[in-house]
Amino acid sequence: MTATDAKKSPWTILKANWVWIVLAIVVAVIVLLAIPMIGASEPAYFSRYTSLSGNTHTVSVSSHKDIPCESCHVDPNGPIAYRVAVAADFYLGLVSRRAGTKFVQFPKPTREACRKCHVTDWSTDIKRTSAIPHPAHLRVASETRNCVNCHKWTAHEESAMAKHKKMPFSGVCVAYGCHVGTKKSTECYTCHHVLGETGAKWKNDHPAVVARVGANGCLEMCHEVAQCTQCHITGKRPVFKGRPTQTGLKIIEAQHVKKSWMTQHGTEALKDRSKCLLCHVSDAECQACHARRPAFHGPTDTWIGQHTKPGKDEKRCLECHKKQECEDCHKKFKEMR
Repeated sequence: MTATDAKKSPWTILKANWVWIVLAIVVAVIVLLAIPMIGASEPAYFSRYTSLSGNTHTVSVSSHKDIPCESCHVDPNGPIAYRVAVAADFYLGLVSRRAGTKFVQFPKPTREACRKCHVTDWSTDIKRTSAIPHPAHLRVASETRNCVNCHKWTAHEESAMAKHKKMPFSGVCVAYGCHVGTKKSTECYTCHHVLGETGAKWKNDHPAVVARVGANGCLEMCHEVAQCTQCHITGKRPVFKGRPTQTGLKIIEAQHVKKSWMTQHGTEALKDRSKCLLCHVSDAECQACHARRPAFHGPTDTWIGQHTKPGKDEKRCLECHKKQECEDCHKKFKEMR
């Protein structure tokens, strides 16, 4: 800077160099946005967030491991809004510890998002459709439902799908679609009418329910054709010996509609998980939920000192952790016992 320039006011210098100043600001903004966005192009980037670490692990071993999260979880506000949100969370994380993202959202994948890659995954070729005997796969081009309504574990729990491939194809796929996700307690009665104290309400309601969900679901899980025939021909209510009464599930079913069920269901699962899997044909729901760090664990930096009390219930811990992990840690820190 010359002596003449030194005499100039800051405002004069600013006006003379505004182009360079604006350019410098633009470059700085681009760089600041690029740093987190380069990382966010890989799903593993989100493992830094405690609440998402389980999801990033499951997607890392799936067939979708190389697909950016934003390709499936499309931000309704557009790609620019998504990138700004990623950057905001990234820089907020540098100054504030938190369990999850504050600005980035992961909406349910839409049909359009799936069709970007899978638009040709349907065919009238019998060799292809026989492997997936579902009418929806013959009308994907005109189907209006979201693919994830049925493909619930795509990307994050693909290993769970293997168990469903062993299931016989029938109306049960439709009738029992409620077992993943959440339904209102008033909707449980459709299939779990055994919870009713009397059969009076069901006697009037069941024709509409059977027409809606299909008879196959009823016959596969609980009832027999002879029972239907007896009631419709003679009018006499048959003695039902279906699954709920045979296995003692009626008591467990009754607890499902209670508000406290989500916090208490672990107790029943620890008693006999095989009863859960009679209806929940896969443990994918368990895996997806338990992959998230439980709130009662508290901060990670204080959990080691606090886990002794809940750790006395070993079965509860082993729902998520391997016993070898406990033994390895306790061997290292014997003096802390």
